[in-house]
Amino acid sequence: MVIPTHVRRSTDVASGSSHSTLASPVKAWLSSVESLNDPSRATEPTRINPVFDYLGSSQDQAVSASHIVDTAKMFKAFADMSRSPEIRQRLTHTALPSLSCQLLQRTQGDLTNSRDSDGERAEHVFLLVQILRCICNLSADNDEARAEILRNGGIETLASILRTVNEVWRQPLPVGQAAFGAVLNVSLDNEPCTSALVAAGALQSHLKGLSPESAVSADSYAIWPLISMSLDNMCENKNAVGEFEANAHFAQSILRSLARLSRLISNGGSGDGDESRAMRGAQRTLLWILCEALEKSAVVPKQLCQPESLLAFFDILEFYLVSGGVGDSDDAQDSSEDAETGASALPPNKPMPQATNRYADAVTQVIVAISGDDDALSVLFDSQSLMIRLLSILSADRGTAQDARTQRLDGMAAAAALCLGNLARTDDHCVRLVSEHPALIRTLIHEWFAPRTTNVRTRHAASGLLKNLCMPVVNKQELADFGLVPVAYANIDTMVVPIQANSISILRHLLNGPPAAEIVLGMFNPMVNCRGEPSVAMRDLLAVVKQTDIDAIRCEGTRLVAAVAKKIYLNRDGAAGEMAREQLEMAREMLVNDGYDVVTPLVTLVMVDGQRHPLLQQESLVVLTILAATSAENAAHVRRIVELIAPANSLPLNIASASESSDGNADGQAEDAGDSAQAEPKSFSDVLQAVVRQEGNVWPQAALQAK
Repeated sequence: MVIPTHVRRSTDVASGSSHSTLASPVKAWLSSVESLNDPSRATEPTRINPVFDYLGSSQDQAVSASHIVDTAKMFKAFADMSRSPEIRQRLTHTALPSLSCQLLQRTQGDLTNSRDSDGERAEHVFLLVQILRCICNLSADNDEARAEILRNGGIETLASILRTVNEVWRQPLPVGQAAFGAVLNVSLDNEPCTSALVAAGALQSHLKGLSPESAVSADSYAIWPLISMSLDNMCENKNAVGEFEANAHFAQSILRSLARLSRLISNGGSGDGDESRAMRGAQRTLLWILCEALEKSAVVPKQLCQPESLLAFFDILEFYLVSGGVGDSDDAQDSSEDAETGASALPPNKPMPQATNRYADAVTQVIVAISGDDDALSVLFDSQSLMIRLLSILSADRGTAQDARTQRLDGMAAAAALCLGNLARTDDHCVRLVSEHPALIRTLIHEWFAPRTTNVRTRHAASGLLKNLCMPVVNKQELADFGLVPVAYANIDTMVVPIQANSISILRHLLNGPPAAEIVLGMFNPMVNCRGEPSVAMRDLLAVVKQTDIDAIRCEGTRLVAAVAKKIYLNRDGAAGEMAREQLEMAREMLVNDGYDVVTPLVTLVMVDGQRHPLLQQESLVVLTILAATSAENAAHVRRIVELIAPANSLPLNIASASESSDGNADGQAEDAGDSAQAEPKSFSDVLQAVVRQEGNVWPQAALQAK
């Protein structure tokens, strides 16, 4: 800011004296600063104490028209000197912090109530800026100075300046910059000052500063990095949660600023100048503020539960996917390494490493949080503009895996599928999606869920959405007709656990509908697995269930095995239609003739997971009972059950022991072995007897019968 040159003579009418003719200690000290050219000597007590005494006793004269510019120059000199840590500490132990707060409060009052001419007001604004700069530099990494400023009411005055001094908004540079810079430095990582700032109502002023409506010029955007950092510091304070919950427009204000910055950066290109880096920094900070607020508060997400908000977040997500983390060296390095790693061909069941973009991931999490709100479910699903955007993303043509556009599309599709999966949490929504958008369902199955799709996140999101769509009975046959079943078969032995779990769940849900017989027979027919090799779905499922050390996969897989067995042996005579009965009979013959061992996984679930999951234990025992009651031609099942009931055969128990001892280290193996030798685990027969005697976990049905 240019130092005002308009200085009036203030004449005392009664005495006829003029303040401009009186030499003040301030002017003398300024002259010595220029002659000494040494800040250390200029801040010696013998030189600055007279200045502080004068400011403490003659403030009216110090801010008078004839002295105000000199006073401003003095604070400017102190601000410049305070850049030195040594001098900053020296000045902290003087009267400068308290005098700065006193004159700051007085200047703020003068500007708020003043009707002076433009020239006189400019002098007061000049003084205000220099005092703010002095407080800003004095409090940099200086908790002692911050405590003094807090004790002298400086925090409340700073918050008041943001609310009442119009120049903060009319002149972002330098007034707004000085004001928000002082607020940031005084409160940064300082809990007492930050709490005082929050209590003084500074949050609203920060939101106003980030509002596109308050941006009077390009200079307004130049101070957005300062405002966003200060706001971020405030939002980390425990007292801020109530403030941004009470402000109904908090989340929307942050979102609008975030969207505005994304457009500005996009229109300005991907330059690496200071201005571009500052704007990108502000954008990232605002994103973290929003994520932190969503995590801390249950109220803030509801402020964003509108179709327009989700559409804005998809625009922001697209920006981050297009920019690829430009401006963040860590992200750029990670993306480069991932691109090099993913250049080589990898089998589909071990997908190409995914390029990391933590900002895009954060936006995706926000989209998931908003779309998962139960109260906004109908509003979001019924939004035509939102549905059009989601469908357009998921219906776009993909290129090769290494194509940059395909990678961006994969990121957008993952977010769109997760969002749509959250919206498809009612039977009505699921039925409408399948009936009204058949082309979308085919694309989800054959483009996004298929093993040839190398993006793991997109496949996972698509599989979750398809699992939801399988719930309503009316959808089951349609999804089977669209070709979902073979794709689910192929994903059974994938190495990606969430996709594997969803694939097994999809098949289990579809078994409860019209395509049950077709699915059961298909489990025993040859097919191509996710590695492109010929295989059989039932063989893959049994291998997964027997070999996995993941409880969720073992339990869900065993439930599918149990469901297949029940369909074969219980529903064969009651199946609807001759074709269904024939299909189930063919499946039974292949199950018996090809020697599929369905007994061992059922017994394993009873032994290993029964106490934690009594209902699953009951389900497995029911199926084992069905297998034991089969005819002589199915005697293989009975023989296997008898073998495992024998105390000498404790295959499932060995699995349980290995699972429990795997947490131990190598040094403790001998000791563990000794313990197991002393206390032998129970056999399958022991577990069955415990269930019969109602020891441990009791089936709810058994308890009711006992009563």
